[in-house]
Amino acid sequence: MKKIAILSCVFALLAACATPYKQAKKATSNGYFDTKLQEGMYEVIFNGNDNTSTAKANNYALLRAAEVCLENGYQSFEIIRKTEDFTETEVDTGTKIMGVSILNVENSEPKITLIIRCSKGTDLLYKAQELKTNLRAKYKLQ
Repeated sequence: MKKIAILSCVFALLAACATPYKQAKKATSNGYFDTKLQEGMYEVIFNGNDNTSTAKANNYALLRAAEVCLENGYQSFEIIRKTEDFTETEVDTGTKIMGVSILNVENSEPKITLIIRCSKGTDLLYKAQELKTNLRAKYKLQ
């Protein structure tokens, strides 16, 4: 029972290390960042850290896209273009062959970029209010 309590604390601490859902000061900082490209079109970026899963980074980018639409008087949106970038990190495996360390390359720090087109109606794929409500509930965001 003691081991379960300790493991629970460790997992809670690790989860807390993921990039929080917050506004970034610039497009390369951790968090979300958005730019209006033209009327009804926006670029939305979410940068995670090495403790942020790709799934969570994708969901946070979608959440921000929904919020951008709603904040600007739109009800739905579609993704025109999506890119996923990762920072590669070399990790020592602890194995050596002929005195040379063997390294693994791991993808970390996901960066999700969405170009979205918004609509005043509910005719596009993503319904902004529904998506916002569901993702905020899933991640227990205020």
